[in-house]
Amino acid sequence: MKFFGLAPSSVPGSGAPAESKAPGLPFSIVYGSVSFGAVSLLAYSIWAFRLVPGAGAMYATTALVYIGLSGLALSRLVAQPGAWKRFPACFALVFLVYAVCWCAFWFGLKGKYRADLYGALAGLLAMTWLLQRAFGSQGGTFRLFSVLFALHSVGYYLGGELYALVGKSAGQLLWGAAHGLGFGAGLGYVLYHCQNRPSPQSP
Repeated sequence: MKFFGLAPSSVPGSGAPAESKAPGLPFSIVYGSVSFGAVSLLAYSIWAFRLVPGAGAMYATTALVYIGLSGLALSRLVAQPGAWKRFPACFALVFLVYAVCWCAFWFGLKGKYRADLYGALAGLLAMTWLLQRAFGSQGGTFRLFSVLFALHSVGYYLGGELYALVGKSAGQLLWGAAHGLGFGAGLGYVLYHCQNRPSPQSP
């Protein structure tokens, strides 16, 4: 993942890791929550307004919205110069892996037996590991994954309850907003810690 140029030692023209200037943890969590929440609301609108027919095509299009916009929205949290150019490509790959894991469980189990939970477990663990590799961060994977999974789950299942309560398109949009707020808060936490852990010197 070093080819994305996000690890401190990858800063062009620098022979040593650059000092991190990433936003603080509270800002990272709040900004991640709001920005990713906006992307999620847009993605869920595909379902809410039946913009794409067919379950498979709908899930694929929803994933493409996340893949195309999430990295750009979250790049404000990345300290490296020019992150808005490099981080979206990195996050697109990371989110694609998450989406493949989630869909493998969802469609493999036909939406039963807590397929969404197992898909989230596998996908978010892969996402955490890949983000750490991209930023040259080591250690603490389980802690970062646990926080990301907890915040993601709060948003996702709270959104599900709101959808059950409100129903129709409004409920679906509320689900998307809640899911994105929780997921984005977790991503803000992970991105902060990936950039604020000691990184090994490149050989």
